Amino acid sequence: MNPSAASHTVEGRSAADSTAINYGPLVRCVGYPPGVISQPDDARGLDGQFAEIDAVLRGPWVPPDAGQSRVLTRDAYAEVLQSIKRGGLTSLDPATIEAVRGGAQPGDPLPPLPPDYHIDHVTDPAVIFTGSGQERLVAVLFSHQHFPGVRFGYRFSPYGDGRWAALALVAAIETGELHRMMSVPRPPDKAGIVWTWGLPAPGLDGQYDGVEAAFALGWRPVGVGEPRFLTERDYADARRVVSRGGWTGLDRATVEAVRGGAQPGDPLPPLQAAPYIRGVTNTEVIITGTGQGRRVAVLFSYTGFPGVRFGHRFPPGLDGHGDPLYLMEEIETGALNRMMQTPPPADTHGITWTTWGDPVQEPE
Repeated sequence: MNPSAASHTVEGRSAADSTAINYGPLVRCVGYPPGVISQPDDARGLDGQFAEIDAVLRGPWVPPDAGQSRVLTRDAYAEVLQSIKRGGLTSLDPATIEAVRGGAQPGDPLPPLPPDYHIDHVTDPAVIFTGSGQERLVAVLFSHQHFPGVRFGYRFSPYGDGRWAALALVAAIETGELHRMMSVPRPPDKAGIVWTWGLPAPGLDGQYDGVEAAFALGWRPVGVGEPRFLTERDYADARRVVSRGGWTGLDRATVEAVRGGAQPGDPLPPLQAAPYIRGVTNTEVIITGTGQGRRVAVLFSYTGFPGVRFGHRFPPGLDGHGDPLYLMEEIETGALNRMMQTPPPADTHGITWTTWGDPVQEPE
């Protein structure tokens, strides 16, 4: 099957039923299930995983009891009531949900299950191979009706059964993981794909994406830009901090409002996004160097040293010193100020490279 040739448009149900879909009796959790198999050690292993994932994401899901007579059980009735009341994950089909909404009781007949379940609101899924050589992975590209104009991507781990992995992704999307992720939208990659919570791109591409996302998004609190009001709890916490000091998770605007006389129910300034590193502006993430010396780097300005263009080269990998969090901690604890007491010379491109980054090579 050519993964890029065909597409399938899925008609979604109403948002109220977005948690109700039948995956059969096996899928009850969002994470990868147990039963991990060895990593595919050749193209045939990945081809098999590709076919299993494609069968779930590009074709209808056939319930094991499709077309058979059925009745509403006590367990199913209780699960529907809980789902209606609290929301959350359920393996029950829409017909069962709607029957209970309409007053059905345990023992009442239910419509037979048709063999045509799909992922709610997801359109145009395309299962592909991404990467090359030892870094080759199976991935899926898809759109979602709630986010028009966005093309999503998800990279699967080469470990585990493809069918289970695909069903876990289905469950995650159905139970709101995509919507939670998009509360703080991620930037698309160079091909315009917004990659979700699957595996990062392998090698330098994955590190580049992680570093670029950190600087592009910065720190965005939940509810950024939205109207808010002083609650009784935050008022009490702010009063404690104002009178006795100590740690608080409240933002500075809330504490200052209480210090100025604000009372519970008074409006507060909307929360604002903050730069990833205080004082760092005009960031540009690049890949520099050649061959074994290729590295992800960030170019930036710093308010403490106007007119100086800095650069920092990350060691390979998004762990240890290769993580942008390490650079943030270094700058915010004074590393840049200490370095500039005896400024290193700028390179031929006018970049002053940090002395604690990877060994410097000239940018391409």
